[in-house]
Amino acid sequence: MRLRRLLPLVCAVMLVAISVEAAIFPQDRGAWPEDWPEVLEPLRMTSKTIGVGTGIQENIYEIPIADAETFEKVWPEILKLRTPGSRLTLYRASAGDHPTWGQFLSNERAAIRIFAPTGGFSTAGDVEIDVNNPPDFEELIREGKALRAGSPWPESLMGENGELPQYVVSEKQEDGTLQWVAADPYSDDKSKPRGFYNRARIDVELVVDGAIIDLNRMRLPADAVIVDRRFDDAKADSGSQ
Repeated sequence: MRLRRLLPLVCAVMLVAISVEAAIFPQDRGAWPEDWPEVLEPLRMTSKTIGVGTGIQENIYEIPIADAETFEKVWPEILKLRTPGSRLTLYRASAGDHPTWGQFLSNERAAIRIFAPTGGFSTAGDVEIDVNNPPDFEELIREGKALRAGSPWPESLMGENGELPQYVVSEKQEDGTLQWVAADPYSDDKSKPRGFYNRARIDVELVVDGAIIDLNRMRLPADAVIVDRRFDDAKADSGSQ
């Protein structure tokens, strides 16, 4: 097994086995799934991945875009990857570090960012995990003792047009099997821990520079929830006067 195929499994085992604590795993390459669109492949080595294991489990892929031609090639495929009805956040290039992720992500140049599931696993509490001898997760999934954090998601989570909640948690059912249910790490009762919050929905961010990524020359998805943060700095400055 090649190293880059082994790493997601190692991370998945670590995230299942350890207690919830802040953990960020940066990689200087785009470690998105190999079955994603082929047009993204030439951009792997110039991209970066932020593996988030803070109790919220997700992967962030930041893809710098060097020219308008490249963007025009990849954008239609990005639209196919995103979840229907998902959020599309717009930032302005040359605005410095990301307001949430700081130095881990940059708004200095044109880029596409994809917030995606980890592809890791969630297991029942009675399943013992040995990081040196990981279990057969596929067998655990068949037995209902584990769930994969990735598509295909159960129909019970989906909206009429394929919409998904941003995050899900695994809950044990009356028959002892696990099931994904929608959850919100920001509003759930903190006195009642629900385990890891795994990202289900694929959201996209664009760092818009007006030349390489030009909103006047592209198609925005009609079903997207647009969050425009391009002028947040200007609003903050005017509000302080």
